[in-house]
Amino acid sequence: MNETNFNTEEFAAKMPGGFFVYHADDKEEILYANDVLLEIFGCKTLDEFKELTGYTFKGLVYPEDFEEVQKNIKNQIAENDKKLDYVEFRITRKDGVVRWVDDYGRLVHTEKYGDVYFVFIRDITHQRKARAESVRRAKVIEGLSIGFNSIYLLNLNTRTMRPYRLQNSYFNEIVKSLNISDNEEQDWMIIFSEYAKRYVIEEDRNLYLKEISRERIIERLQAEDSYKFSFRCKGVGSNVINMEVSVVAIKDESNYQQVVMGYSDVTEQILRLQKDLAEKLNMEIALEREKHSNEVKASFLFSMSHDIRTPMNAIMGFTALAKRHINEPELLSDYLEKLDESNRHMLALIDDLLEMSKIDYGKIEIKTEACDLNKQLDIVFDMFKAQIEEKNLSFVEEINLPPQEVLIDVVRFRRIMTNLVGNAIKFTHKGGIIKVKARQKRVSQSGYARYEFSIEDNGIGMSEEFLQRVFSAFEREETSTQTGYIGTGLGLSITKKLLDIMGGSISVKSKKGEGSKFTVDLPLKLVQSEELPQDTKSVDNESKQDFKAAGKYRILLVEDIEVNRMLAETILTESGFLVESVPDGCDAVDAIKNHSKNYYDLVLMDIQMPVMNGYEATRAIRALGREDTVTLPIIALSANAREQDKKMSLESGMDSHVAKPFDIAHLISTINEHINKMN
Repeated sequence: MNETNFNTEEFAAKMPGGFFVYHADDKEEILYANDVLLEIFGCKTLDEFKELTGYTFKGLVYPEDFEEVQKNIKNQIAENDKKLDYVEFRITRKDGVVRWVDDYGRLVHTEKYGDVYFVFIRDITHQRKARAESVRRAKVIEGLSIGFNSIYLLNLNTRTMRPYRLQNSYFNEIVKSLNISDNEEQDWMIIFSEYAKRYVIEEDRNLYLKEISRERIIERLQAEDSYKFSFRCKGVGSNVINMEVSVVAIKDESNYQQVVMGYSDVTEQILRLQKDLAEKLNMEIALEREKHSNEVKASFLFSMSHDIRTPMNAIMGFTALAKRHINEPELLSDYLEKLDESNRHMLALIDDLLEMSKIDYGKIEIKTEACDLNKQLDIVFDMFKAQIEEKNLSFVEEINLPPQEVLIDVVRFRRIMTNLVGNAIKFTHKGGIIKVKARQKRVSQSGYARYEFSIEDNGIGMSEEFLQRVFSAFEREETSTQTGYIGTGLGLSITKKLLDIMGGSISVKSKKGEGSKFTVDLPLKLVQSEELPQDTKSVDNESKQDFKAAGKYRILLVEDIEVNRMLAETILTESGFLVESVPDGCDAVDAIKNHSKNYYDLVLMDIQMPVMNGYEATRAIRALGREDTVTLPIIALSANAREQDKKMSLESGMDSHVAKPFDIAHLISTINEHINKMN
């Protein structure tokens, strides 16, 4: 085409986009192409463009797209009286890059060239990507929205909303009843206010209206990108439905212009949760735990880090030593053995930390095995060698334990000693002294022995006020910022709870600025009790003979847990009583039934037992019909320590209730009080 034909080149050159004209015949030769089209194809000259495309329409189109593009153009031209068409297709630039363009064309008949297409073209690669991303996001939103009853898109600037997913008819009913325009964008306060009036429970109405207000949404989204709130609404009949609303910000250049608001029916989830919690917790505990959940999580993570760091230090230290002494077999073997022990302790700690909650709910299991306490203490001490050397501490060991294996939960024993030794190291200044003592106090004829372990330091110590709560969970006398020591306060709490379960005890003496001393008392069963020293047996036999001669009192101990039974037997025997033990309530009833009148002077009765519990056993004993079983003192000895538990014990026919872990003096005093009444 030349300048006489409407001065085409001058006209087309000034167009903001690509423009070309081509014959509407089979060859589809191009008659004209402006400079912008050349730029779109990455060509600097018309000759480059002709070489790239063959100067035909077919040469412009990506080969795989051409057939579909031709078909679409012909169909649109045939159906459109203005002979217009619109297509999108790919092109290949001169540099080999594939791009997307759109094509606005019109079929025009000219006298000189016959039928030709006038085409406007532009690069839409970025728009295509944006559309594809929009489609992908829509699919994601669709997938994520399955759990919602309804979803709305709120525009904070225009104060309008657009419904996205509606699984109920509330929205349409309200729009229809209020005679609102059919326009799909509505003022959400009008719709939601009417919804609150009709369906939201009156007690929750003000809360709901506050949370869906524009001001409240903006306020909360300034602090977080999403949030949730709940309310109750009316269901079928008198049923109440629990709804949860999720509000999520959509960030763009203008920040929080739009938000997505989704409504979910969470009634079933709440009912399931309430059912689970009803068996364990009351509402007050549940609310308190929710309130402090973040603090508990943080404390747990800090505690886990503290407990794992000790064996990790041993692993790192002995690994370094093993590398240093790689050609010294004896040393290398010793280091590898210590590494293995530390690795095992690391795994045991992780398992123990994950089971920490079981302690509070009484679901922890004690797994005993035969071991040498001397070796176990060496394993614990080895874990701290690197820290002791780093702080230049004097670590004094006074271990006076016989070479006698005992039955003990090895993992938890190490945990107890690790907590105490680790605390001593942590809270003792560089160059300080730590003393660890261990001794066997005494051995009973029944094959049990009592062991005492003490850990003493000259560190920072504790105040008298803090000593009253030192074994409470998450307690620290000062913050880590004040002291420089990071800790959770979980270690000593767990130590005490583990000792309670194992039948032991722990005490502490401390003075601010002078140090602390923790003493552990633990009863353990000897693996080979027949090899006890002769002088110990003689003392026990002599005591027993004196006991019989004095006509002491006989107690029936009913306890299903072996370690608790052993503990009580030892305490009662050393306090001058004859003790007979049975593991269940059924056995207790049979023992009393099968012995003569007044054979037993008193019964110590556990409550939670597998076959017949303490309440049932007490009622059965009282119902035996003998004069002595009606007046026989029965004392509950149970970990159930609530006032309600004590009341249930008395109502079942028991005379007193002593809670575990019990104070020995209090237990003996209670027993003597009831025996004296009988005499």
